Amino acid sequence: MAITMNTKHIPILVVGASTIAASGALAQSGEDPGSRPVPLPAKTDPSLNRFRVGCRLSYNISAHLENVGVPSAQAFPQPPAPNDPTRRFVSATGITYQDGYVGIDSSTNRDDLTWYWGYANSDQIAGNNLLLTHSSSGPLVADFKNDPQAGLEISYARQLGERSGTKWGIETAFTYLDLDLRSGGIADPRVLAVDAFPLGIQAPPLAPYVGTYEGPGALIGDTPTRYPANIVTTVDAAVYGLKVGPYLEAPVSQRISATLGGGFTLLLADSEFRVQQSATIPVPGNPARTVSRTITDSDLGLLPAAYIQGSLAFSVSDSMTLFTGLEYESAFWTQSHGASDKRFELDLANAIFLTFGFSYSF
Repeated sequence: MAITMNTKHIPILVVGASTIAASGALAQSGEDPGSRPVPLPAKTDPSLNRFRVGCRLSYNISAHLENVGVPSAQAFPQPPAPNDPTRRFVSATGITYQDGYVGIDSSTNRDDLTWYWGYANSDQIAGNNLLLTHSSSGPLVADFKNDPQAGLEISYARQLGERSGTKWGIETAFTYLDLDLRSGGIADPRVLAVDAFPLGIQAPPLAPYVGTYEGPGALIGDTPTRYPANIVTTVDAAVYGLKVGPYLEAPVSQRISATLGGGFTLLLADSEFRVQQSATIPVPGNPARTVSRTITDSDLGLLPAAYIQGSLAFSVSDSMTLFTGLEYESAFWTQSHGASDKRFELDLANAIFLTFGFSYSF
């Protein structure tokens, strides 16, 4: 038996299939676009910002102490001028003293004695001697430094660019350095010393005493014994710094990177120096006499400087590294200040720092 298909149903099937297809297309086009997943933004590079904390050990920072002397016009007491206007005061030793004088009198110092002398204070009498202090210009002791000196540094760096793994940016830092410098020694006797003039058996006139050229008056020997001065110097300084400059960082291996940087530093030096000078004078039949004097002074100064530094960093994790490096810093001038007959200079022109610490990137 043959089976036949009614040709009237073919158009109906075609229309139905077309309707179903069109309905599916409309349903898909009517979906809400907001229901589709939205791609997440790329993760920010964790090395764009870097925070560092480190220790700094300084080397090659020195201080210089100099004696500037006392001009003859500032000595006390002043020797009175001779009555004869054609004559003037002439020191018996060729030296100007801070606290007195011993000159050539009208007798031209017969028997090496003179009455043309004077002194300022009663404590200048030691046994049968008059002590006069000589102070002229010149270095007292050799330049001194005590390495190393400890300090710290806190810095922040911002990466500005990167190419082929090499990064560059700008870094700013706060630094602190605690200086404790000490020195001592025997001063050059041509610069600083104590001369002891023999008084003989006479009781000296009370201080202050001013003898004249014409005399007569109490006699004193014009040939002294010189005693050198012992110098002990301490310098305490706190040096604060603000520095800023560019840096360049390049990878050395998977975990090690090298950084080179440099720039400008502004230093604030708060320093205080203390000088103690003393001389020991033997006194026959009595304990030795020690004559001492202490001078202190402080100063606050701004010192512009330049620096260059290099470091190696080891990556402990994605955000933590350990670093060590060297820095050279040079101040454009020294900090100088003085008191009495002393002048002090702090020299930061060739400072070298060994640095080490850790950094955190975020």
